[in-house]
Amino acid sequence: MPLHRFRLAILPLLMLVLAVASDTQAVEPAAVKPRSYLPLMESHLGKLTTSGLDVYGPKHTALWMAVIDTRTGRHPEFPHTPKRVYRLIGAPRGSALYWDQPLIVAACRLSEITGNPDYTRAVDRYLDDFLAACVAPNGLFQWGNHCYYDAYEDKLVPFSGGYHELRPHAPAWDLFWQRAPERTERYLRTMAARHIYDPETGGFNRHDDGRRGHAFLEAGGVIVESLAWLHSKTRDPELLETALRVARYSFRHRGDSTGLVRNEPDMGRWDAKVCTTEVAVWANSLLRAADWTGNGEFQQMARDAVVAYLKFGYDESARQYYGQLSVADGQPVVPEAVGYWPRKYSNIWNADQWPTHDYPMAMAEACLTLYERTNEPLFREAVRRWAEIVSRSPREDRPRAYADQYGQCIHFLIRAASQMDEDRWVADARRLADEAVERLYDNGWFQSFPDSHIYEAVGGVGDLFQALILLENVATKTAVQE
Repeated sequence: MPLHRFRLAILPLLMLVLAVASDTQAVEPAAVKPRSYLPLMESHLGKLTTSGLDVYGPKHTALWMAVIDTRTGRHPEFPHTPKRVYRLIGAPRGSALYWDQPLIVAACRLSEITGNPDYTRAVDRYLDDFLAACVAPNGLFQWGNHCYYDAYEDKLVPFSGGYHELRPHAPAWDLFWQRAPERTERYLRTMAARHIYDPETGGFNRHDDGRRGHAFLEAGGVIVESLAWLHSKTRDPELLETALRVARYSFRHRGDSTGLVRNEPDMGRWDAKVCTTEVAVWANSLLRAADWTGNGEFQQMARDAVVAYLKFGYDESARQYYGQLSVADGQPVVPEAVGYWPRKYSNIWNADQWPTHDYPMAMAEACLTLYERTNEPLFREAVRRWAEIVSRSPREDRPRAYADQYGQCIHFLIRAASQMDEDRWVADARRLADEAVERLYDNGWFQSFPDSHIYEAVGGVGDLFQALILLENVATKTAVQE
């Protein structure tokens, strides 16, 4: 199976870039030959995979540093903890392979495109050293939202309980399977056993403490997608049944009259009462699970969940989608304060604390994938609405736009242009790409957000790279057709 079959999730369809790169048919008018982004990406990866490695403690490794000063090419001498995320998720003073997943996929793709094996070799060394240093005796990989590798102390750093937690995206499992299939299988089976507290109902917890807790949709999607992927390798029927139980657990907790799926059904907080675009992260995982297993129930659940959101979620007067919908009656819920929850409208350029349980471009991608598969007019209309939201967004709306936000918008516009035969969306995608380069390319690196002079693994440069690769493919096809 090609790598695009197991992508991420937060960004919608992380690995899908590989499939679209070979299939897209969108053609951009060629009055002026488009610029190539390949040299810029190669510059960044060349620096990251040489000067951006772990050389800070007594033990040097091939792990990529999660925070780098773009002016020096080294970890900052001043204390720097990424502000976008809470706690220590940004891995200050260390390495975070979980957040590097989009970039390692892009690095492998760049090696294929350019014929330069250095990027793939750097990925190989990175993964090998991770597997040597970051696997617990029980087989769990020690990474994610509560653990990172400290490059100065040469040790793993657990925090906030040290729980195992993966959200919002599923890793590129095939890369691990290629080098350590038995360890990868053991990890995934252990992960499922520790997160699913009720095997009969599929009840799960975002943390691996074996108790009823926060069953966030994005966390459930990662479990479902990962087990479905492992089923494609082993054909173990119990893996498929477990994945279905976990998916059904979330789907079961939806509004009786609205069909809206709750963000989190078990703890009675604000997120137990609302549906947000996080449901699309879950839906995208289920769509990929359907591909891995051939089981149509995954796709049906994903479809129904997205349809419910679309039924209630669009404000015609504002031409925006709401951030939160009441599961009980479908009415918009406007929060009283800014926090880690969505605001009144789903915001593609939200620079509040991340994750915010708001994934607008995941919803856009889910609508596009469902339109490709079902040809239902409802999804076609939603794709056009999301494309308009992205295209009409002025630069002033994104004073602190992150690399992954640019990448997600560009990626969606290119896919949509191909499916809907709208060449203008390719031009809009290129405009955003040029703006991203202007604002983020800094001294041969890509910084995470404008004027920061800091590259952060949690900033999503890998998502931007995958989108830029898609644009390169469009330009190449245009040149060939001419």
